[in-house]
Amino acid sequence: METTDPGDLLEVLCGSAAELMAAATGPLRRLSLRIGEVAVELEWPDGPAPAGLPADAPPAASPSAESPSAEGRVDDGLHYIEAEMVGTFYHSPEPGAPPFVSPGDEIREGQQVAILEAMKLMTPVVAGRSGRVAKVLVADGESVEYGTPLIAVEP
Repeated sequence: METTDPGDLLEVLCGSAAELMAAATGPLRRLSLRIGEVAVELEWPDGPAPAGLPADAPPAASPSAESPSAEGRVDDGLHYIEAEMVGTFYHSPEPGAPPFVSPGDEIREGQQVAILEAMKLMTPVVAGRSGRVAKVLVADGESVEYGTPLIAVEP
């Protein structure tokens, strides 16, 4: 599709990125879009690129030492629900609604606990295991990176 309108170009670019994300075999580490000179960059966590994409992408950055998800952290007995993609973190399904979970709530594996929004796509964040919410680590509406700890859960 040829277009010179930046709004149309952005829509096409976002649509193409959304299709790539949907076709991915796992969560993305990073997604970068650019409109001038049109570019889309997708980065998956360590490992080979999905079929059909070049394998010569730059190596993925490792989590920072300050992150509770970083290797070598002190085992505090908590499980961390982490961001599986870059996006904006939301505690509730819509503005003004009660949060999905609050500290002290019992949660079960597979339960939705938040939303990550990227390019107007709302992706549910689900618990990987059951337990009690110890702390919500990210403010509502805050931008997060891949691997950012979002919620601490006591087993």
